Amino acid sequence: MRKNYLFLFLSFLICLNISSCKRTSYKKEPNKEIILASFTVLADIIENVAKDDFVVRSIAQPGIEVHGYQPTPSDLIKASKASVFIDNGFGFELWAEKFVSNLQVKRVTISDQLDPIFISEDFYEGKPNPHAWISPKRGMIYVDIIVDSLSELQPSKAESFKNNGQIYKNKISKIDKDFSLFVNNLEKNNKYLVTCEGAFSYLTNDYGLKEAYLWPVNAESQITPKRMARTISLVKNKKIPSVFCESTVSNESQMIVVSETGANYGGDLFVDSLSQDNGNANTYLKMLQHNLTLIKKGIE
Repeated sequence: MRKNYLFLFLSFLICLNISSCKRTSYKKEPNKEIILASFTVLADIIENVAKDDFVVRSIAQPGIEVHGYQPTPSDLIKASKASVFIDNGFGFELWAEKFVSNLQVKRVTISDQLDPIFISEDFYEGKPNPHAWISPKRGMIYVDIIVDSLSELQPSKAESFKNNGQIYKNKISKIDKDFSLFVNNLEKNNKYLVTCEGAFSYLTNDYGLKEAYLWPVNAESQITPKRMARTISLVKNKKIPSVFCESTVSNESQMIVVSETGANYGGDLFVDSLSQDNGNANTYLKMLQHNLTLIKKGIE
């Protein structure tokens, strides 16, 4: 009898715990397929194509550095409800392979259909730079890839996805044309973009700028005295008016460049993550506009 009471008591605790988990878990989703994106920028692009035909969620939340992100148990719960996982690829999400290995989801990797720009420095040499979305021109390619992917998932909605994608691309195209016109009117010596991380290779390549940075990709720990001296020398010799950093890392190292050269600090650019909802880069379009506005002010 005592064992029966103990069993009933333990069963009650388990049920109570499950009930509590349900109350604090993710809110109930509408009766639609769920697409899980690896990070906020990608989720926003997908939402603009999917509109109301899918529920779109992001694993990494606003303000999070994505490269070394460690998925949580709640992320796994979220993923278990999804039918599709869309990631960037090019080694951007170091955690993605392990994360999806035991999930029954269809996986779409954007970089499978992108031409990479390869890193040419240190142990990253020969590896693709993952940050293709930073360039509006590549962002439009992201849209096309997502349109095709969603059309395969729901063929009956293919025309709707195509129309949504075109409307969205038209908005990106306006930003692209505006920035192209700005760069084309710059003097040759002003065409340098100096940032903390080498995350702007696609932008500089697509718009005829020259790129310089304190570390190639992923970590501030990669700053060396040689890199710092090289950047300071470049900024001094070329009289580069402004330098920049990114929203998810400290600008402390870049402020050394500012101190040593007299250059202005141009501000924080958004790379791996959108801002919070009340921020000035809470959508991909706003992120592009924010970045390019700061760059225009800083280097003209």
